[in-house]
Amino acid sequence: MLTASTEEQIEAWDRYADAKRRADKTLLIEDGLAAIRAWKEFANLFLPDCRQLPLTPPRPAKVTIFPIHKTRPPGGQTAR
Repeated sequence: MLTASTEEQIEAWDRYADAKRRADKTLLIEDGLAAIRAWKEFANLFLPDCRQLPLTPPRPAKVTIFPIHKTRPPGGQTAR
């Protein structure tokens, strides 16, 4: 693991602080997401490679919701 220099740490912190202030001021989701990414970049300077935070969120799983109301009669019980 390479340790970031003090200058790199300060630059990353400044980028995060600026992004956080912007997000707090505008309350826009895009600015909030930028602040999250800047925080991860800052935090990753101190984490070993195996513990690094991903900079982009994982893709959501493709989930299909099956319309259960079309598979069972009203009332939930089958007639016997």
